[in-house]
Amino acid sequence: MQRADASASTALRPYIKAHYHFQFLSAAFRFGLFSILEKDPGLAVKDIAVRLGLNEQPTRILLLGCTATGLLHKDGDGYHNTELTRPLAENLDQAPAAYIPWESQGIYRAIGWFAEALDQDSNVGLQREIAGTAPTLYGRLAENPELESAFHTMMGSVSQLVAEEIVERIDLSGHRHLLDVGGGTAINAANLARKWPHLRITIGDLPSIAALAEEKIADMGLADRVDAVSLDAFRDEFPSGPDAVLFAHFLEIWSADRIRGLLARAARQLAPGGGLFVVTPYQNDEETGPERSAYLSAYFHTIASGEGMVYTPKEYEQWFTEAGFEPTRRVLLGPDAVAICGRKV
Repeated sequence: MQRADASASTALRPYIKAHYHFQFLSAAFRFGLFSILEKDPGLAVKDIAVRLGLNEQPTRILLLGCTATGLLHKDGDGYHNTELTRPLAENLDQAPAAYIPWESQGIYRAIGWFAEALDQDSNVGLQREIAGTAPTLYGRLAENPELESAFHTMMGSVSQLVAEEIVERIDLSGHRHLLDVGGGTAINAANLARKWPHLRITIGDLPSIAALAEEKIADMGLADRVDAVSLDAFRDEFPSGPDAVLFAHFLEIWSADRIRGLLARAARQLAPGGGLFVVTPYQNDEETGPERSAYLSAYFHTIASGEGMVYTPKEYEQWFTEAGFEPTRRVLLGPDAVAICGRKV
């Protein structure tokens, strides 16, 4: 029995000690350690301490943590980045570097309230750890400018990666006017407009986001085919005219009932044959993974809204049918996202 317990303890250690791993990573990134070592590999402790602006013993502790967990390797007295950390030395506004400030500032403490969020069936992490009065994360971001900046940098990097897949994998050749609900600052719209020069695109988002989108659209020289309108997706009817509707990384934030309401709004504005495209993180129909679907589901429930999760394609297809759409195709977008396509009956 003792041997079994020891084996289980060893196997569980990465789960039990995961918080230390993140602290080593986050602190090193915050102080710019990976960028320093990429420019000057092989620095010794004393030189690194000077560059970081830390005393020598705290520097030794940070370097020990990063070396023991594989973030750095040591050769003699000198420290070097590894394959894991070289991508964190530059392009700090792109994945994977863009994830770290958001995880540190927006998620790390708040997700510690996960059990309470399950028990109370609400986003307790948001209420306890992120200042403000709005009931969802997206309202509170406006009250926390530094956090809002970290969030939009992270989302911009995620959206850019997914947008490239959307452009290549979703066929919009048969549509003339796309409504991009919750389309943010035009990342998807810009990529789609370049891919489909015949397509007009309208972004519908909250007033402050729509204003930012309009500025970006003008800067990119796309104002003749892309526009942004103020839209509260839960209160306002969708604008008439589009023959296709896109929900990209939006529906999973909300409850099943809210999703049904949004799909019904789309159905009311589309004529028969109109297209419906839902881009969402992927969870398999067996509800066993992948891991990212579990992470995001905990995040939506504990922090973001208190009601969403990563739903399965099978669930979306059922909701499509209920709203008057025929599901036509599933398209995997990399390992972690899926596009569920349909047409108005």
